[in-house]
Amino acid sequence: MAHRLIANVILTGASVFGRAFTEAYRQAAKASASSAAASVNKSQSVGGIPVDEALKILGIEKKDISLEKVDQKYNYLFDVNSKEKGNSFYLQSKVYYAMDTLRKELEYLEQLKEQKEKGSEEK
Repeated sequence: MAHRLIANVILTGASVFGRAFTEAYRQAAKASASSAAASVNKSQSVGGIPVDEALKILGIEKKDISLEKVDQKYNYLFDVNSKEKGNSFYLQSKVYYAMDTLRKELEYLEQLKEQKEKGSEEK
């Protein structure tokens, strides 16, 4: 009688564990598929935040973007939002990531320009 009870508990536990494991696996597979789709979108934003958002944070027009302008706005906003002046580290982080994104975007655009020039010279 005790053997039957123990076998029953083991079989029931194994089936519950098996169902839970398969459900967890399905959820993990779904999560990884959605994160892969999200990474495709994230690759459009070079530095972790979208370029449009970075432009808004630094207050720069897309047509006026230059390395000097980005550095000027970054230095001002980073200083104004310093913790010593009673402002937040969060805002400083946003300003930093905006600057980083725009610098990487400018580098990328420069590389594209160089590749186009090389391509036109070879023809």
